[in-house]
Amino acid sequence: MSHDATTERRRHQQRRLTWVAGGVLLLLSVAVGLGARGPLAALSPGRDWLFAAAGVLLAIGIGHAGSITGRRFVGTVSTILLVLAPVTQLYWFALVPDSAGDPNAAEDAWVLVAAAYFGVLVVLAVISVSAIVRAGVIPSPWRWAPLWVMLWTPVTFAIGVTVFSAAPLGTPIASFGAILSLYGPAAGVAFLGVLAISLGARRSSPEAPDERWHRWSDDALPDTPLP
Repeated sequence: MSHDATTERRRHQQRRLTWVAGGVLLLLSVAVGLGARGPLAALSPGRDWLFAAAGVLLAIGIGHAGSITGRRFVGTVSTILLVLAPVTQLYWFALVPDSAGDPNAAEDAWVLVAAAYFGVLVVLAVISVSAIVRAGVIPSPWRWAPLWVMLWTPVTFAIGVTVFSAAPLGTPIASFGAILSLYGPAAGVAFLGVLAISLGARRSSPEAPDERWHRWSDDALPDTPLP
């Protein structure tokens, strides 16, 4: 077996291990988040920790080839900070002062902290998604999947909360809003988990045809027909 073939096999193994493990952790985070109800409510923080572990693993990779950001510094750091954000959410909102004597001041402070928190999330998400697309590690069109989920998550959550708040409690419309706000974001994470597992479990090389073309173009090869 040639050196190039051995290297490619090792790279494929690194991607397979990273993506399958990361996908499993993403699905576990969804399962814990949906199951942490009633007597199991104490397990709720486990959802954020599992999600963070999956994101860090996918960003760093088991080996350089496993990193979905190609281990480029800005994209990797942004992705890690993004997936760790839910774990730090309680610390952000702990900054809201206890203004029992002035409820308006407390509300203004809460809005300010929430705007800062979600503003940071948006910036990190844009940088992270851009880095994943530009790295070209994930085959097309699936490299755009994080962008799809980034758009899907706030839209479904916002629609669900709006419908739930506008409808009388106990009505089917209110129930639909509650389900959409809960299961909409969870469906996005589950989609990424299934996608990561399916891509990692492929037996063939994960390199996509368009990646071969870009690599050949960068090497300034003469005009020859593609194999």
